[in-house]
Amino acid sequence: MKITKLGEFGLIKELQKKCSGTLSDVLTGIGDDAAVVKVTDRKFLITSDMLIEDVHFDLSFTTFFQLGYKFLAVNISDILAMGGTPKYFLVSLGIPGDYDSEDIYELYSGVKKIAGKFGIAIIGGDTCASGQGLVLSGTLIGNANRIVSRSGAKEGDGIFITDTLGDSAIGLQLLKTRGKRVHIFSPASPRLKLIKKHLMPDIKQLKSTSKLTSMIDVSDGLLADLSHICDESKVGAIIYKENIPLSEELRSISNSMGQDPVQYALKGGEDYALLYTARPTYKTNDYKIGEIIKEGRYIIDSKGKKTLFKPEGYEHFKKISDKRSAISSQLKS
Repeated sequence: MKITKLGEFGLIKELQKKCSGTLSDVLTGIGDDAAVVKVTDRKFLITSDMLIEDVHFDLSFTTFFQLGYKFLAVNISDILAMGGTPKYFLVSLGIPGDYDSEDIYELYSGVKKIAGKFGIAIIGGDTCASGQGLVLSGTLIGNANRIVSRSGAKEGDGIFITDTLGDSAIGLQLLKTRGKRVHIFSPASPRLKLIKKHLMPDIKQLKSTSKLTSMIDVSDGLLADLSHICDESKVGAIIYKENIPLSEELRSISNSMGQDPVQYALKGGEDYALLYTARPTYKTNDYKIGEIIKEGRYIIDSKGKKTLFKPEGYEHFKKISDKRSAISSQLKS
């Protein structure tokens, strides 16, 4: 079957089947935000992410510092989404031969900036030549006392999100319209705030995950990532449209463009907020956007109208593989 028909998530499921039967000390393998390996009485989390030029980033829109910052940020988000603490980072780079060494030093400065915020050590990796643009591959290792997977959601659980959604998606659209890099974000206009959300995501760590039943980070869009929880937990979900948190900047800019801000939140992706479930009595300052139900997946508007939702969002290998380059047309649908 052609990869374009199977899709990223279909391919992952097939590879998960082929790689089943791992060692007993592998507690979680393919299919979650990070793998979990038990060594003696400790649980280690291991995640890997790639960023490829002209697929994940465009160097006409981002500085090397911003790229380095985001490179580690997306890995950190995966560890946090499993209830872990990030510790050690390995960096592998495929570098075109015509690059200047100062570009790579600047990239590492961005990595070190966010590494310092989370107390992460950069401990090694690999470098090689690339004939097809810049390639970044990172492996982040963390640990956790209690693992929070995608598969623990139960009927009656609340659905929560740690931050506003949709800012990154419209930020990318604004970058494409601007057509050049943004080096400085101060003074921060509404447009620059949204652009910064895309280039340098604000990763937030929960103080405690002890009472959570499932979790994932929103990298592919709310509908797609909530669907992963539903699939793995074998449950359904209700989202209350009016409860989806939207920034004032997103509301203002999307309205001026004649677009629905909620569609950015539902399908845009790359927000890297934590989406989690917990029992109905759970107390938090995060946004409650819905509930887990026995079956079915619905969005309910302010008038009570119920609409089925599908796992729409970003997915590699699909026929419209670079959704981000066609985001305007997709978000209007």
